Amino acid sequence: MVLGAIGCAVTQPSADPWVITYDGSPDDVWTAIHIVLVDLDYDVQSENREDGVVKANRSGDAENPAVILSLDQIMRSGEVKVYVRVAAAAGEPALTFEQKEKTAKDFLALVHGLLFK
Repeated sequence: MVLGAIGCAVTQPSADPWVITYDGSPDDVWTAIHIVLVDLDYDVQSENREDGVVKANRSGDAENPAVILSLDQIMRSGEVKVYVRVAAAAGEPALTFEQKEKTAKDFLALVHGLLFK
């Protein structure tokens, strides 16, 4: 499957959420999000396509902590924005800013890679 988008911009704030903006199809972005969730071994806990929200979790390993991703996809004026919030999984120690940032950026980089093959 080939996914395409016209343009992209990434916002790197000093705190959650991390945001990426695409000029393109919201369906392509939604599909890319789900492909990346599967590729990174996330389990989707809840989602609502109409509202553009996904909540997924991943078990931890030696390199990555157990996390919960909360994703919001919003379409406005021809732009698709994806907001990524990262939190520690239940019962896990709180994540540092650096851990959150790495998780969010790694996720968004893979989504971006699918959309711009």
